[in-house]
Amino acid sequence: MKQSARAKAAATRVLEESGVVSFPIPIKNLAESHAVVMYESMEDDISGMLIPLKDSVAGKDWAIVVNSTHARTRQNFTLAHELGHLLLHGYSTPHADRTFKLRYRKASDATGSVLEEIEANQFAAELLMPEELLLEKLVDEGLEYVPRGEDEDDPRIAKLARDLKVSRQALTIRLSTLML
Repeated sequence: MKQSARAKAAATRVLEESGVVSFPIPIKNLAESHAVVMYESMEDDISGMLIPLKDSVAGKDWAIVVNSTHARTRQNFTLAHELGHLLLHGYSTPHADRTFKLRYRKASDATGSVLEEIEANQFAAELLMPEELLLEKLVDEGLEYVPRGEDEDDPRIAKLARDLKVSRQALTIRLSTLML
């Protein structure tokens, strides 16, 4: 299965299992059903971390740690991204996402790491902005086209991003990947 299809299937499964059928997606609740969620102040270039717990907490073996100093929309994407790593990549050691998406792993793993980061981003985008719900929302909002880069400041895109609790950048990228 292609990475994008695997990411979409996993995100769809999470949404279906939790009964989520409308925006905004309750990402913190979804993440908490799989891991302990914590917010901590970290260096600005670290968005989040996935850490195995020494002892299970409420039946959970992992903690997702999110940078509390980042914007709420960034925190939401980080939560979804780290949840994607947890559900898709079978880690057994801690994982941190820096601005440049570097993993604390040996250099020989770099190719796998890049592909995992792409897949975790695809999972996060599909989880926070599921294609079917997003297409319905576009129709409801009267958006008949996918904005290009110069349309990023369109007030309708800003409103839609606020409604979905995602950044304009994340929404614009997501819209550009939809098959309309």
